[in-house]
Formats: sequence, C-alpha cells, structure tokens
Amino acid sequence: MDGWIHVDSVAGQGAVFRIFLPVYIPTEPIIVPAAISAPPPRPVARDLSGAGRILFVEDEDMVRNVAARLLRARGYEVIEAADGEEALMLAEEHAGTIDLMISDVIMPGIDGPTLLKRARGFLGSAPVMFISGYAEAEFSDLLEDEVGVTFLPKPIDIKTLAERVKQQLQVA
Repeated sequence: MDGWIHVDSVAGQGAVFRIFLPVYIPTEPIIVPAAISAPPPRPVARDLSGAGRILFVEDEDMVRNVAARLLRARGYEVIEAADGEEALMLAEEHAGTIDLMISDVIMPGIDGPTLLKRARGFLGSAPVMFISGYAEAEFSDLLEDEVGVTFLPKPIDIKTLAERVKQQLQVA
C-alpha cells in the first residue's frame, strides 16, 4: 500500500507509533445528476511521482532513511549524505547533475547555509529546500543573495515533502 510506520520509543516512557497510509482515490467516476450544475470534481490526491536526482542531507539517520525511501518510491534518484562534509564531496562528484538539494539547517560540522554557499558552484541553479525544527527567520539572513531556496519545517510530513519536491522540480 506504500504506507509506513514511524516508531519513537524511549526506555521507561513507552512508545509512540505513527501509521501513514496513502489517500484512497476512487476509480469509478462520480455521477452528478443532470439537474444540478456542479463544477467538475477535483481529484482527491495528486500524483506525487516524478523524476530527478536529489541530494538529501540530514544528520538524523531515521529521518534521512525514511524520506529517501519515500522519494525513491516516487521515482526520484536520491543521493544521501549524513553531514555537510559528505554532501559537499557528493555535490562535487555529481556536479551539474543534481536537480534539487534538500538539507537540514543545523548539523554537526558544516551547517546547511554554509553547505549551500560552498556547494553552489557544483549545484548550478538547482533549487534548494531547507528542513529544520527552527523557524525560517532564525537562519534566513545567512542566505542573502540566494535564489531558489525554500523552507520546510520539521517534523516533516511525508506527503508535504513529496508535494514540495515535485513542485520544486517542476519549477526548475
């Protein structure tokens, strides 16, 4: 069904299970009586698949693994990096072929905004999406003169991530 389960467990404090399932889209047409003039029905969900190479930079293994798996299931090629240093090496290795970089803002070593400044030459005009548990205003001043940069707050909603990735790659 292309769903997944996220578990948070702390010894002595219990566990939280989050179950994510895709939205049901009926396959039979909706019939509207002729006497009622209604606008055509809007689809319940959009096709969230796409194509492109994404450099995904996140120091939290669980977040990175789940998001990368989701994006791969939607047709994207995902290159994973656990920190800014690894991401910089991968950006150089894949220079000119990365369609989108998604990066955490706060990471050990090279943070997200610094990574973008150092990797921009390898990324060309590829859009960048920052994800963070901090408010965008707390780091937006570090991104002066950058274009094509968007923000997605944590915790990441998987459907929103897929929608935003597709949107960013359609614009690019």
